[in-house]
Amino acid sequence: MASLEKSRHIKYWQRCFTNYLPSAYTGNDSTRLTFAFFIVSALDLLSVPLTPKERSSIRSWVLSLQHPDGGFCGSSSHVLSGQDAAKGSANLAATFFALLVLGLAAGTDEEAAAAFAGVERRKLLRWVKKLQRPDGSFGQVLWEGEAVGGHDTRHGYLASSIRWMLQGEGDGEDDFDAESLIDHIRHTQTYDGGAAEISDHESHAGYAYCAIAALYMLDRPSSASAAAHKSEAVAKGVPDRDALVRFLVYRQFHYLAKAEEDDSEEDGENYIQAKLGDLSIGDECVHVGYNGRWNKKADTCYCWWVAGTLTMVDSFDAINIPPSRRYLLDITQHQIGGFSKYAGGPPDLYHSYLGLAALALLGDADLKEFDAGLCCSKETARKIELARGGLLRSQDGFDGDGFWESIQNGS
Repeated sequence: MASLEKSRHIKYWQRCFTNYLPSAYTGNDSTRLTFAFFIVSALDLLSVPLTPKERSSIRSWVLSLQHPDGGFCGSSSHVLSGQDAAKGSANLAATFFALLVLGLAAGTDEEAAAAFAGVERRKLLRWVKKLQRPDGSFGQVLWEGEAVGGHDTRHGYLASSIRWMLQGEGDGEDDFDAESLIDHIRHTQTYDGGAAEISDHESHAGYAYCAIAALYMLDRPSSASAAAHKSEAVAKGVPDRDALVRFLVYRQFHYLAKAEEDDSEEDGENYIQAKLGDLSIGDECVHVGYNGRWNKKADTCYCWWVAGTLTMVDSFDAINIPPSRRYLLDITQHQIGGFSKYAGGPPDLYHSYLGLAALALLGDADLKEFDAGLCCSKETARKIELARGGLLRSQDGFDGDGFWESIQNGS
């Protein structure tokens, strides 16, 4: 039976952590915080601890990217030439990953309680609120005071998750309009049950995840250790749950390597090889691949997007787990570690992380238990909860900054 080559994955992620990334990543330098999350969270999933010096360095770097007007920038280079980094543009994705990385950089529960020390919580929440449009959707950045960027569900998910990580009682005036976001998401479900930017666009499994996760995080209990909740926001924001589940189930198909090699598009056998019932075929269905849209090839990341979404709508049993694991482990697991997007491709940070995420969600014994809503280990989600509690207590005298100063001074 195929298994996770854990030692190779550890070496792959340690190389990414300690060395310069390949030149192909240079054009994505403005999203360096995203890469940092993939790397540090992957090491966390693989139970590779960071040294105190590494944790302190990560924390200092993340806080250096905090924007004076709220939020975080994606990289110190995310500005025009000659500008100070503080004059760059904070964005939702960078802010989401910054908070998660701060939680990941906490080695103990005591450190976790002080993980958000230095985060300008109220300023950040007010900034997020300004990013919401009248139709309930969110832009990604503020430009001359106006929310700009797409109207798609990715930004709603990021805003909803940031809110969960920072929100406290009495923050009503700094809170965004949750009901408006729910209404916006209701109008993204498409004729086939999936989700898109708007209902008459093409459905996509990634948009479906972001739509459901945005709703799921809106009324998620404050405790990260709580059992998966029955989200009222999900019930209100999805007009046809059964159609959504059906759309997601059909993203699984019987993967045939020979058909993909032949790339025989005339009969479509390399794309859609199975009808819904075929997935229950025993040994004949060796590998189950996932796509994000109709008539597309299998792609590593969609096992995560589909499985994560089904988990949050209480339909995890619709995942065909054994052949799904075999697809990831036999077909896209790379011999040097990491995962490729497709068979025969090179590993990359994005697909390597989401390959681990999918396997963790499917219960791989070599990985930590996984949180479907935050896309990180459940242990990290628990530390985020501790960090939120510590930040809220700082208003009542808890000195998180003083704690980190004592750590850095060795006292």
